[in-house]
Amino acid sequence: MVKTMNEEWKPNSELIVWAKEHLSQIGIDGLWSPDGSGVQYRKVTDDTFALMFTYNHPSAIDHHQRFSLLMEAAGYNVIEGDDVQVVTPPLDASAAQEEEYRRKQEIASGWQCECGYPLANNILEDREDKFVGTEEVLLSTGDTAEIEVWSCEITCVSCDKKIDMNPDDFHLLAGDDIFMQWKCEDELFVALNRGQMKDLADAGVEDGVVLGSEVKGHKVPPWLWGCYTMPFSLEEIKKSEEE
Repeated sequence: MVKTMNEEWKPNSELIVWAKEHLSQIGIDGLWSPDGSGVQYRKVTDDTFALMFTYNHPSAIDHHQRFSLLMEAAGYNVIEGDDVQVVTPPLDASAAQEEEYRRKQEIASGWQCECGYPLANNILEDREDKFVGTEEVLLSTGDTAEIEVWSCEITCVSCDKKIDMNPDDFHLLAGDDIFMQWKCEDELFVALNRGQMKDLADAGVEDGVVLGSEVKGHKVPPWLWGCYTMPFSLEEIKKSEEE
């Protein structure tokens, strides 16, 4: 690739620390695709990322070169293969975002367990959201902020292996409807979109719950904070499925 970035750019110590913490949370076959960068990487081993996709655009080339320097400084190898997809980006920004998301979903649909069983064929509705801990991340302003780290655990129906997934990767695999649900004790909280909230309001239904950071003493996954949800009895759901 033609070099277009300033050769003197180097990641600072804070950025390297952030990269070590963030990249270590990505599981094997997990994707790293910083928003708006036009590049996408897959973690192929514990210490190696492979470039999978890039836009044929100077900014994407610059991003790849900078990310490569950052990952190498954080202790990772960065490789490029003959199968790297090089695509001319759409002129419309929204179309580019939609294309990027669709491409990620296509990749996610091919993920497999170690036994070879497709992850998409498991019972994704039974996933367990697990709080891992907190970590500090570097903001674009140069400041740091503490965030919660979570994982989504699914069970392979073929070999019974417990698989911890990055929530973003699980979202790609399962889609919005499954991802925006959460089980707490004997209830299932299902997040509603604006259209569904309007329909319920028009019907006079006021049983919804806005989720905060905790429910009944249990931590709520951060992607559901502030969401308007409907609670359903897990027992009633099970009964209806058996009928």
